[in-house]
Amino acid sequence: VLGVIWWMLTAGRGDALVFGLCCAAAAAYVPRVIDDPRDVSPRHSPLPTVLRLPLLIPFFLWQSLRGGVDVALRAFRPRLPLAPAIIDYRLRLPNGPAPVMMASLVSLMPGTLAMISGTRLRVHVLDKTAEHHETLERLERLVARVFGVALGPPHAGATDDA
Repeated sequence: VLGVIWWMLTAGRGDALVFGLCCAAAAAYVPRVIDDPRDVSPRHSPLPTVLRLPLLIPFFLWQSLRGGVDVALRAFRPRLPLAPAIIDYRLRLPNGPAPVMMASLVSLMPGTLAMISGTRLRVHVLDKTAEHHETLERLERLVARVFGVALGPPHAGATDDA
């Protein structure tokens, strides 16, 4: 099918046929490499993960806007309180690239810096009185959805201020 599509796109030119058939064969083979039908593990292939990445864009843009406005207000209005803290958030994501992506996304948002420490995400925030726990939970659910992984059981005392 891919070869026929290529042939139609190139108006049947013979000099493009060899290149097109090679590309079509490679394009047909790649999904078989990514998704091995003999693999019955719950692990998902990287291709659907890439396709689900846009799910993070609205959340990230909104949180970046909110964080940027907050940081700007604190810079231009010195009387706004600063209550910096390190928050420990117990991760429910399985080990692997998902927690790394979550920490990276948190660190890209204004006013925060995150690192993974075992099963915890340690987040530096400018105001410990804000509702960071709910935001981190929403982000963790989104990251789990993007990676197609199940979250572990909720931990008692999910956040601890350090």
